[in-house]
Amino acid sequence: MSRGKAFADRWMPVPIAGRPTAEQHARLRVALEQALAAAVPEIVQQLDRSGILRLLEDEMQLSREMCDQIGHLVRQHALRVEQFPAEEVPSDKSYGPGYRIKPIPGQVTLLREAFPELKLARCNEGMARYDLPDAAEAWFAIPRWQALAPTYAEAIERVFAVIASRRRFENRIAGKMTPEFLRQTDRAVQAWQLIESSQIGADILVVPAQVGLRHRGRSTRRAAAMMDSNEFGLGAFATAILLLLHPERMCNAESLMLDASGDEYSMHGNGEFTRVPLFDFGISGLEFSIFYRERARPMWGTPSGFVVQEVA
Repeated sequence: MSRGKAFADRWMPVPIAGRPTAEQHARLRVALEQALAAAVPEIVQQLDRSGILRLLEDEMQLSREMCDQIGHLVRQHALRVEQFPAEEVPSDKSYGPGYRIKPIPGQVTLLREAFPELKLARCNEGMARYDLPDAAEAWFAIPRWQALAPTYAEAIERVFAVIASRRRFENRIAGKMTPEFLRQTDRAVQAWQLIESSQIGADILVVPAQVGLRHRGRSTRRAAAMMDSNEFGLGAFATAILLLLHPERMCNAESLMLDASGDEYSMHGNGEFTRVPLFDFGISGLEFSIFYRERARPMWGTPSGFVVQEVA
């Protein structure tokens, strides 16, 4: 198959929350019908004879416009685009000037050099021959964290150690990355399970992703509200892998910083996960810390991946 074959000919998006069931479709139809049944009598009672006559003269146009408006309203609620609208600010930040995405074979080679246990790891490199899904910037090679360590935090620390051996790096929450402090979001866990199930036996996964521009200037929860049904935030492990393979992505204070919204953080380890991990660039070079989920800043963006499956 030649490079650049249309994405839709080979892969299709997979909603992370799952495909709706027949029962869910039926419940939604009933809910919409009940809403209309309740609204129409009240609207009609508010009209006088001349108003009703004018509507009846153009009832087909009225029907079309009502369908459009109802559809728009339903889509707004389904996509949650009205959530946290104030948590978005203008941003002109971008990627480091030397940033170039490496081909998947090159990324896989670097991973195998950094982590000896991946030398014989399987990888479906052929996925990268196809066009990308909408909103994705490139294909990225990301190991299963379980291939590197028994726990998620230990896997992150393995990647941090390699990064620190190659550039200035500071982990500002070192010692506080155990599960009571740091964990993956439910959506991220579900997304990675879907990706793994579509690349059976692979310890190095090939994932379409974008590394911040799509959601720059948005708070973490605003970015989550704007994500597509098959899109999910990348956590600290996946984001650290991206930065390990592409150090030029964040090489100075002018680079677009990254929050790792596929994870969540509890300041006191008390079950209240109100923060998000963050990669930024400061006096210590690349830094890993935490920030508020509800605050938007022009210098930060949210990287995200997309779940797809092969068309039968």
